[in-house]
Amino acid sequence: MRTTDGTIEDAPDGGYRIRFAQTYPTTVEDLWEAITDPVRLSRWMAPYEGDFRLGGHWLARYDDGSVFTEGTVTACDPPRTFSTTWHARDESETTITVVVEPDADGAALRLVHDGVGSRDYAPGWHTYLELLELDLAGDTEGIAAFDWDARYAGLRAHYRAHYRAG
Repeated sequence: MRTTDGTIEDAPDGGYRIRFAQTYPTTVEDLWEAITDPVRLSRWMAPYEGDFRLGGHWLARYDDGSVFTEGTVTACDPPRTFSTTWHARDESETTITVVVEPDADGAALRLVHDGVGSRDYAPGWHTYLELLELDLAGDTEGIAAFDWDARYAGLRAHYRAHYRAG
């Protein structure tokens, strides 16, 4: 996988700020679609529904159909950037900002998740970005065979060791 480690830092308003910067061998338009189209998101992340335009409300579901997070798009300039609230069940509302830019190697994605209550969001995002990489490559078999729980557990141990978080 090409996905590189994210960073974890204290957020100014409390909690943590998780950052990822990745480059994918694709176009800005393809990357934008993969991260804002509910059908594409459902292939690599979770079943999503809703509207990813400015002011739009969206939600993501667990496999059993229950909602695990929802949000409202607070800024959007397609196909370059968007910000959204992220309100996971039983957690405080947080903010995600995504920027997509052309890069010599394809398209660059910068993701910042601000105010999360746990450093364990970093291995979660890392795991999802690996699945995004497979989706952008058209590797449906790789996505089907991907063991999210096992990969997350390995990355969680890695991030906890690196950031000395308990």
